[in-house]
Amino acid sequence: MGFQALTWYCRPVANGVWARITDSTFGDYTPCGIDSLVVGISHLVLLGLCFYRIWLTKKGPKVRRYRMRSNNYSYLLGLLVGYCSAEPLFRLVMGISIFNLDGQTGLPPFEIFSLIIEALAWCSMLVMIGIETRIYIREFRWYIRFGVAYVLVGEAVMLNLILPMTDFYTRSVLYLYLITLAIQLLFGVSLLVYIPRLDPYPGYIPLWNESLDDMEYEALLGGEHICPERHANLFSRICFGWMTPLMQQGYKRPIIEKDVWKLDTWDQTETLIKKFAIC
Repeated sequence: MGFQALTWYCRPVANGVWARITDSTFGDYTPCGIDSLVVGISHLVLLGLCFYRIWLTKKGPKVRRYRMRSNNYSYLLGLLVGYCSAEPLFRLVMGISIFNLDGQTGLPPFEIFSLIIEALAWCSMLVMIGIETRIYIREFRWYIRFGVAYVLVGEAVMLNLILPMTDFYTRSVLYLYLITLAIQLLFGVSLLVYIPRLDPYPGYIPLWNESLDDMEYEALLGGEHICPERHANLFSRICFGWMTPLMQQGYKRPIIEKDVWKLDTWDQTETLIKKFAIC
């Protein structure tokens, strides 16, 4: 019974193209195994990560909420994710398979299941990006980036499987798959380098002490500048790119006290004197 269910789910073709061309030990079950165990699981992980970050944003009890100064980059990300969400739905509706190379009709069950998971994962990402245009949190954002990277690794495995089979594909199906993969890669790179500039969420003042101390957060609420080095990425720290806005301001006009950011607590004279006294 179990083997019959697996046969129905994978719908292998004995001595078909996949068994003849690929060197996989799965044989006729190669597309089913790779699509389910690699691509499907990676999208399930991304789906779970997105749902958790959405929950944190809306109901997380110990997160600090912000608002992005500009949503333009998020709109670009949303456009890319919108395509990634629509493509698996389009293939489901139109019955376009990237695994039927032996004249089969209709989508195999494993591909239907995988497309549904992909659509749900990218739709959850789209919802998350939409929420971030109104409320943004720093917590868990790198896990989302790693989830997208995991999906891209799974897609790379699938691409490695498909490339030797290009002679058996129609151009429309092959181009659709490659375009989708390119857009997913573009989205992954764009998301990885994206560190938005944030302002405190209007009317929101948390009652606990987190990454910023109370004095720094009150200064942020009052409009004072927090040192941008705190949230600069690795490249910006190495190249001192976080200094660029201040240097541009100094080029336009003399810098005044309001242009200079507030020092981090660890770098303030009072803190350093206390450490010096202890030493």
